[in-house]
Amino acid sequence: MDLLNLSQNEIFLIFHLFAYGFAILAFTIILISNISQKNLETKNIYFNLVVISQLLYFVFEVVWAFGYFGDSPNRINIIRYSKMAYFVFGGFAAYFWFMYIEILMGAKFSKTKKSRLLIAIPMCISTITTIIISIVTKDEKIVDNRLVSISQMYIPSAYVLLAFIYAVVMAIKTKNKNDRNRYITYGIYPIGLIVCAFLQVYFLKLPILSIGTALLIIALYIFKMQSQVSLDALTGINNRSALTKYIGEYTRFNYSYVLMIDVDDFKSINDNYGHLEGDKALVILADSLKAGISKCSEKSFLARYGGDEFIIIISSEDDFEIDPIIENLHRAVDESENITKKYKLGVSIGASKVDKNESILKVINEADVKMYNIKREKKIARGIPVDKR
Repeated sequence: MDLLNLSQNEIFLIFHLFAYGFAILAFTIILISNISQKNLETKNIYFNLVVISQLLYFVFEVVWAFGYFGDSPNRINIIRYSKMAYFVFGGFAAYFWFMYIEILMGAKFSKTKKSRLLIAIPMCISTITTIIISIVTKDEKIVDNRLVSISQMYIPSAYVLLAFIYAVVMAIKTKNKNDRNRYITYGIYPIGLIVCAFLQVYFLKLPILSIGTALLIIALYIFKMQSQVSLDALTGINNRSALTKYIGEYTRFNYSYVLMIDVDDFKSINDNYGHLEGDKALVILADSLKAGISKCSEKSFLARYGGDEFIIIISSEDDFEIDPIIENLHRAVDESENITKKYKLGVSIGASKVDKNESILKVINEADVKMYNIKREKKIARGIPVDKR
């Protein structure tokens, strides 16, 4: 091919194919990597759906490029129907992204099948409208149709904008630095998509959206993988590795407490309802502890210590009472009974204060001993034989 004798359209076509090829390759690698982890959590399924939708979007962008910059006798139909397809898949990607953020934040609005269907209604209307208009429009300029603009620009933008607002609100509410960074990062992604999409509208011949989206998803996936290293796979809170790092970087405060928390009679939950229900109980407990600790104004760090044991480190420059915080945690766990229904969750909490120049590892051990003693007293009160420690 003589590059010097290429027409302007041929140069633009090659440029677009390289850009779309880069985007398709990036999304394909991420999809294969994510699927290979065999993580069937709802949030991970929605993340995969986001990637698949975006991948199909770029596949039809390639088809559009051949129609727009080529000289095929079916040029108009290629442009028209490829636009229809990538508009539709772009809308699906926006919807799936909102659902991913929604699940990630605790499924505040999508707990029931009915609520999930209600959230999907705008996306369904958008899809049907675009398909109908694409069929009845006789030229390639379906994007000029006002209904298409509303359904395929404003509705998807509304989904991603709501996801951004949702993430920012959660970031403001949380007192956990890791959660705050995670929420902000996931909130920035949809805003980046909106910016790229609007730039693409004004610079139609430049593949801004494909390159921008690919770079955004690569950065997001790297952050997602890094987060998983420090997060417990089951409960989504900090894991033992994150705890070790936190202790290593621990900054001394004037006042600090360590709380060791263990589930009461966890073995009976596994024995009577199975290990899957036991895992569910741990997830519910982790969410309850997060809810309980969010009510305190002091700096807090929550992690899964191991098995059915959790740890919270609470610090402040000002003196504070630990008993009200423990009461809040017990109250939050008690309220989870409405979720479990099958059994009542209960916890034993051992608290130990960190004195000046005292090793935090030593205090963790002290809190663990206190927690065990509380569990032991509960068993003795119920007439249950206890082992000597």
